[in-house]
Amino acid sequence: MSSPACSIDLESYKLHACLPFVELASETVIRLGPVIFWSASNAKDLLNSDDNIHFQHYIHSIAQIKARRGEEASDFVDTVRLNPEGTTCISIHKDIPAEEQEFVLIEALYLVYFACFFRNLYFGNEVVSFNSLRKIIPASSEFIAVKDNWKDLHIKEASREEILCIHAADPEIFSALGQALANVFLPSACIDSQVIQESKKIIRSIRYFIDRFFQRFVNLFEKGLTFPEELFEAEDLIFLSTSFETLFNIDEKSPAADFKHKLRPLLHLKYGSPVEVFWKWVDDFYDVRHRLILGDTILNPMFYVNPNFEISHLSLGIKLFVYSVCYKLCRYQLMKSFHQDQYTPPDFKWIHPEETLIFFWTEANLLRKLSLFILQVQQTEQLQQKSELYAEIGLLSKLFVKFFEDYYERKYETTIRYIPIPLHELRDYGNQILKLLDHEKAGSPLEETLHPHFRADLEQRLQI
Repeated sequence: MSSPACSIDLESYKLHACLPFVELASETVIRLGPVIFWSASNAKDLLNSDDNIHFQHYIHSIAQIKARRGEEASDFVDTVRLNPEGTTCISIHKDIPAEEQEFVLIEALYLVYFACFFRNLYFGNEVVSFNSLRKIIPASSEFIAVKDNWKDLHIKEASREEILCIHAADPEIFSALGQALANVFLPSACIDSQVIQESKKIIRSIRYFIDRFFQRFVNLFEKGLTFPEELFEAEDLIFLSTSFETLFNIDEKSPAADFKHKLRPLLHLKYGSPVEVFWKWVDDFYDVRHRLILGDTILNPMFYVNPNFEISHLSLGIKLFVYSVCYKLCRYQLMKSFHQDQYTPPDFKWIHPEETLIFFWTEANLLRKLSLFILQVQQTEQLQQKSELYAEIGLLSKLFVKFFEDYYERKYETTIRYIPIPLHELRDYGNQILKLLDHEKAGSPLEETLHPHFRADLEQRLQI
């Protein structure tokens, strides 16, 4: 995102449509590859003079929202007027063929929603409705230049939507998804056929992901009726599985096995217990999906295999999907990872692997593995083996800190139930780690590798 003062090649982009109920915070400009989102209040700066004149007449005319007062066709009463600051305009690159512009418009709306809220989705926070982005009005120069097209048009009160304000957007995800959009629709953007196909899969999987989620029945009185989330989990899970299958091109003959094969390398799961938990989640996920397709409607949505957590298949699946999209964008050089080592999963600016990996580990297994790795790194002289061990120790120490600080210590109410393992099951491994660390000098490579909170959190967890 950039400020309105940032120059835009007016000859390369043409105004195509407006979102009357979407506001860009601070009147910013969002670039999404061949599509630009900008506030109507900046029309003078972002349109040439002739187009701006037509646009101002158009936006002033259709800004009045009306409600029907009586039975007569012309019997309306004015309600509210749209403000330019609350109207977002969409310009599309001129090299997009006319017959593809509607496709690009719709794809861009899905992507801008995902780009704005992918962090909320990953961390299980509440996400605003997608509906405001579905309310679109035409605004191409060809349409608004002919006054007869719109002189009698208005937005009906019944179609009005609460304003959605887009803010705190991250330029990196917009750049990555924008490049994917350009790969698909701009011939000059990419010549690698595989990258083009993968970009199509990423975009389509995001569309499936968003299409079902967060479309809920609403009780306008907010009392007297309740719609539990469980009522919608069946459809959500089926759409989520479709998103995964599109993103990874899953073999429909053996989806669970193929999903395991393609997703496991992203997470770098390679040890017995976490791999077994992951396999079990995939098997349960596809078993629930299969039973839903066959007609079962009331199923237990929770995943219980990890004794530390009770989490729904859907919640864990959403985290895995968002991480997988980032991984795919990184693999095709559309997004960067914080580190490039070959031993641990990529770590992105906002999307960290430990947020998902934690559900495949238990505290006991985590400390057991850490104690083994710390002992090995202290005993080995081989640099390559040490590099791998340091990478593993760094990741696992982050996981332990997350266990302690985000779940054990905070104990906040979420849809995820955390169940602490009894202290006696952790004490031997924890004490062994502390003894091993006592032999380390301050500032040693091992000390530098561990999460800075690890030792203090471990001592507190062991009640030392």
